[in-house]
Amino acid sequence: MRNIGKYTLLLMLLVFSFSCSTKNDVEAFKEAKYDLESIERMELNGIDLLKKKRPQDFSFSDAATLYTAFSDNALNAVSTIGLKVELPEGSQERTMTVTQLKWQLLVDGQHTLDGLVSEPVELRNGLNTITVASPLTFATGEGSSQPDLNKLLRLATLLNKDSADRPKVTLQIKPTIQTSVGPLELPSYIKIKG
Repeated sequence: MRNIGKYTLLLMLLVFSFSCSTKNDVEAFKEAKYDLESIERMELNGIDLLKKKRPQDFSFSDAATLYTAFSDNALNAVSTIGLKVELPEGSQERTMTVTQLKWQLLVDGQHTLDGLVSEPVELRNGLNTITVASPLTFATGEGSSQPDLNKLLRLATLLNKDSADRPKVTLQIKPTIQTSVGPLELPSYIKIKG
């Protein structure tokens, strides 16, 4: 009977130490500063948006592909981004595995686009180069159940505008983190400076 008590106490100590480690990891990444350093690749249904500066740069085939995908609600993005993570003092050695990542894009404070990254990504202190694939969902306008195609075209040319003409773009992420006790979704979105 005494051995059972010792094993139970040892098991409780192990669970407690994993819980403390998990809590410290989560807190470190919640308090981190995130900066979008670069966008090296941005494809929408196979069309390279970094080569499109104006609506006239889209061929008829590009427009037909995007319109069909947009109409069928089947837009998919593949991008490679440089995400800089600055962890708080004393937490620089920590890493975090994000098992799922919800994200939102706001243009001039207006909710424009949502996405979900389902493949695991490991984040660490410093510059993280991440390639992600994500289905896209455009926010609908008031009184409408369909998203506005003009938002798609505006967004497609947004990346290549001069910084003086560019509207304010805010990226927000809401990660689900792998912990020792299972996946944990952060309760609120984290804003990323761009």
